[in-house]
Amino acid sequence: MAAILVFPRASPALVRAHLRPGARVVAIDAGADVLRAVGAVPDLIVGDLDSVSPETLGHYQSLGVPVERHPSAKRDTDAALALRRVADEEEIAFLGPGGGRPDHALANLHLLAAASLRARVRAVDDDGITEVVTPERELQLGLPEGTLLSAIPFDARVEGITYDGMQYPLVEATMVAGDPYGVSNLTGPPPQRIRVRKGRLLVMLPA
Repeated sequence: MAAILVFPRASPALVRAHLRPGARVVAIDAGADVLRAVGAVPDLIVGDLDSVSPETLGHYQSLGVPVERHPSAKRDTDAALALRRVADEEEIAFLGPGGGRPDHALANLHLLAAASLRARVRAVDDDGITEVVTPERELQLGLPEGTLLSAIPFDARVEGITYDGMQYPLVEATMVAGDPYGVSNLTGPPPQRIRVRKGRLLVMLPA
């Protein structure tokens, strides 16, 4: 099963392109406005609801969409609360988690990495895609030759990094936080494969 979390800064074009039939869709606060703009109906709306328009909220409530309202003064972000509601899903996509406030973007990246311990996850923004490679979940790609991508360790130390199908290959390499030598690699002919033996590796691709 798959889940899609729609963030307030997701563009309608992005959401339209990445909605999948059968996926569980959760709107994070004003993410509901984005879904309404593309004519989609979420399975749940979560947040303190300080940014979603009253018209959108009333529209979805009239359709029977569950709304989980939280106080503004709370421990968790709206995104963290929404992520808890899809904890049983095998695949989770974040649509529009970047941009806007840098603290929110960084917090959402941490949520993505945390979720990678139990599910296959990806974050999709208009300007790029972030995948998380773990020992349990390698990344297989079919990108055109010459596609730019970067790999950055999320944990302090990521070991056993191996690339197949890359212009600058790695075999059992180690990356540590603060040494971003995995930035700006290029793909060779498809397919490509990235795997790690220990730790979490962020792989950033063009959208």
